[in-house]
Amino acid sequence: MAIQKVLLGMSLAPILWGAPMEAGGREIAVKSTCSGTAMSIHWDTNHDGFKAGLGTVACKSNLGRFTAQGVGEAAVAGPATCPNGNQGINLTLLPGTGHTVARLDKTGDMIFSELTSETVCYDPATNTQFKSGTDRITGGTGKFAGATGQGQFEGTQWPLYVDADGNGFAAQIETSTGTLILP
Repeated sequence: MAIQKVLLGMSLAPILWGAPMEAGGREIAVKSTCSGTAMSIHWDTNHDGFKAGLGTVACKSNLGRFTAQGVGEAAVAGPATCPNGNQGINLTLLPGTGHTVARLDKTGDMIFSELTSETVCYDPATNTQFKSGTDRITGGTGKFAGATGQGQFEGTQWPLYVDADGNGFAAQIETSTGTLILP
């Protein structure tokens, strides 16, 4: 089976950036756990036949609940050893294609971020994708207008459906940590 028929691309949805406001600018440590779905979309910015991914997750954090969506596109980087020790296929994020929006359930305020890196190792023996990466906060709405910061994430995806055209659907879980800097 061709790689593209198994891989969902970069199925992103990191991660978090929400916190209560306090007087003055400050750094806030954040940590979250998320679960949800990922699916391939028709976006193919480099025309290599690999579709971008769209992830949608619901998250719990030390600062409240939120939902997030993210998009990104990957390119095959070659063989790799996955975190479970099995041989796999390494994919890396195409620069400029990874973006996320998190929406805080309580207030509706949004946090915007850009993925600065993401690597996915696909293990064909277990049909599992292991992902990890970094992102930077690029702003938001409401209390988070002008916010900055950075984070790290890691997660696992399990393709549930993939058709002959490379369209796929997966379940995913992930965790993240980082720093939110409020203006």
